[in-house]
Amino acid sequence: MQQTANPRRTQEERKAESERQIIRAALKLFAEQGYLRTTLNQVGEQAGYTGGLVSHRFGSKPGLLQAVVNHISHRFLNDQLGSAIEAPSAEESLLNYIAIYLNEVSVRESRIRTLYVIMGEALAAVPEIQQEVAKLNTGVREALARIVARGVESGEFRKEIDPGISAVLILGMLRGVTMQYLADRKAVNIKKVLPTIQRSALSGLK
Repeated sequence: MQQTANPRRTQEERKAESERQIIRAALKLFAEQGYLRTTLNQVGEQAGYTGGLVSHRFGSKPGLLQAVVNHISHRFLNDQLGSAIEAPSAEESLLNYIAIYLNEVSVRESRIRTLYVIMGEALAAVPEIQQEVAKLNTGVREALARIVARGVESGEFRKEIDPGISAVLILGMLRGVTMQYLADRKAVNIKKVLPTIQRSALSGLK
């Protein structure tokens, strides 16, 4: 039987694949040694390409950082949250949000660790890092604030609740648990912590 030859990939397909491999390599290196200590040459070598190709694909190191942060935030805000936060009630949406957020920590730990290393470096006042982290934080808080605002409007949550402030506090709680888990996995059982976090978030809104 004659076998059909695999069709050759188009230039666009090869470009997309190289970008995926480069972002994957950057995720690994950023998690291991941080953004500041990672070079484009190191990323290229890790991905099986050259530093020149990395520069060509993403323009610069800040451009690569932007792509990495966008990759992480898009996966969480769009792919993971998606319709889960469009539940019939705001309370259910908030519970889903918290569950998905903490589930990401244990299921995709390496990607989350990369994000937290980058956020830690943002404290060093590196402009490009601060800018990308600020954009990510804004998107995450806005998703939370929309849920809270819906609950206030529907009467599920107290009318005097400020959605923006509530989003800051709930995200702070989630980030605190995540940092403890990443620093000492044995000390934090995500499955056991989850119900308490959910109850705590709701108790501050009702």
